[in-house]
Amino acid sequence: MEAFDPKKSIGRRHPENYSVYIENPFLEDLVRIYHSKSYRRLADKTQVITVPRNAYTRTRATHTAEVMGVAITISENLGLNTSLCQSIAAGHDIGHMPYGHLGEKVLSDILGTPFYHPVGGVIVAQQLERLDGKGLNLSFDTLQGILLHSRTGPVKLDATQNVPNEYNAVMFADKIAYTFSDINDAIRYGFIEGKKLPRFVIDLGDTQDKRTYRVIGALIDESRRKGKVEFRDGEVFSNFERTREYMFNEFYLKLDHEIKEVVLRKAYEFFSQEPFFEGVNPAALLLMLTDKEANKLGEMMIESGRIKISDIKGLGIFDFVERFRGKSIDLIDPDLGWGKRK
Repeated sequence: MEAFDPKKSIGRRHPENYSVYIENPFLEDLVRIYHSKSYRRLADKTQVITVPRNAYTRTRATHTAEVMGVAITISENLGLNTSLCQSIAAGHDIGHMPYGHLGEKVLSDILGTPFYHPVGGVIVAQQLERLDGKGLNLSFDTLQGILLHSRTGPVKLDATQNVPNEYNAVMFADKIAYTFSDINDAIRYGFIEGKKLPRFVIDLGDTQDKRTYRVIGALIDESRRKGKVEFRDGEVFSNFERTREYMFNEFYLKLDHEIKEVVLRKAYEFFSQEPFFEGVNPAALLLMLTDKEANKLGEMMIESGRIKISDIKGLGIFDFVERFRGKSIDLIDPDLGWGKRK
């Protein structure tokens, strides 16, 4: 199976002249993502349960770590470029709104056009990070992999043709990681009874690890047969698809998001009308909020009916206010036209 050759990388958008660098461009990307504010924010962003009371419940940060683990396992078994898989997996969710997919819906309504977190991830990496106007300056290949880590609807899986195998490895790793970890969290919070899981889930294994490795094993076997990363055939795939559909119907669609939507809309209204934020794109500020920050704004609205700048000056969004002021920020266009793959 063909692994991505780093020598074929399109490279970085902006020339650099650092005295110290990592020769492997994708390991360099991984380090840059680890050092970013966006990566640190993942610890306070929702995976499914917002601000969980149980320490073992997944956040967006722990989900990202699990995706990296699955992606590495797939890559090492198929002889792929593991460094590229790692960098894509590390950055795949840095463009998520607070409150996860509910936040995407709210921002889409505000913008009047669909907002997708994979696009948001590329925008964050290129435009919203750092103060030098160059963002994280990641390799084109890592950015494109982030953009393509989620490319279909909530249930259907697909391996887009004519892209590096590593992109598809991370796409599948994401689906595998969240499906089985979310089962545990759904049971932990009483949305699903562990003793009443459907037969097609149990057939994949009676623990998260067994289910995860059963599916990874089937994906690896199929990919080896076909000479490319693909997963669409056989009983294991069928059970996995049914499990994903079950989770959407029995867990994700049953979450109550009403108060969270109100909080995000009120926060947007505050950013739009408060004189302190004049000249700052309120939608970009909304994107940079964590769940904890959004909850803080919501608590202040409930307590006093208003938000005072003096009471929220310690929030992380204030790191971005001055550099966003007067800047045109397009939250729809990933702006990857500078890279062309031969």
